Amino acid sequence: MDASQTNAIVARDLLAAVGEVMLRWGYLESAMLTALGGSPRTPIVQRWLAMAEPGAGIADEIKDAAAVRHLLAHGLCEIQARPQNGGEAEVVCRDPDDVLVRITLGRLREVAQSLDRLRLGIEAASRS
Repeated sequence: MDASQTNAIVARDLLAAVGEVMLRWGYLESAMLTALGGSPRTPIVQRWLAMAEPGAGIADEIKDAAAVRHLLAHGLCEIQARPQNGGEAEVVCRDPDDVLVRITLGRLREVAQSLDRLRLGIEAASRS
């Protein structure tokens, strides 16, 4: 396999990881909305955090995932399938202060897994 094929595969993996984070964020919001009883549409995560009063660790995990999601949704501007210096493949986002933020493929995968754990916890709590 030549370098251009490898780059294309890594680029697809990056884009798939971005899509996975965005999709799992939607699932998390749906679980939160269900737990809230389908109340009126205002910022779901903020309302859920206020009503559910989760522990600090869970709240921090949600806020961390939210920060990544917001960068992807509002600032995604570049992918690096073969970053310079031989680092891990990454996406580049521009934050509200016009600062470039790099998010590695590994980090995207961590956030996707975190979102799933959070959603499953919320769904389990809603059933009990």
